[in-house]
Amino acid sequence: MINRPYTFELAALLLDGPQESVHTTAQANGVDLDQLTRAAEILTRLQAAGEDINEWVRREYIIDGWLHGYLPLQASPADPALTTWKLAQHAEAFYRQSATP
Repeated sequence: MINRPYTFELAALLLDGPQESVHTTAQANGVDLDQLTRAAEILTRLQAAGEDINEWVRREYIIDGWLHGYLPLQASPADPALTTWKLAQHAEAFYRQSATP
């Protein structure tokens, strides 16, 4: 299973220009570089339309968490405790466990 929110989180770091460390981190964590590039292009288009990219990535984690069950459906997107960092930790644990046979 692919941790799609993580791909977008990394892609958001590329919006300020190419960063070798982002590509290195992506490769080390199994993120396909073509998908990363495509995700950055998607975020560029969303940003041009006025989207707050940091909030969009946070919502991507929330939706992914609801869909896969690592975040309860009762969790509110308005909850300030649901930071991108905290959601990313839940996602990472879920995907790591899902990869274990």
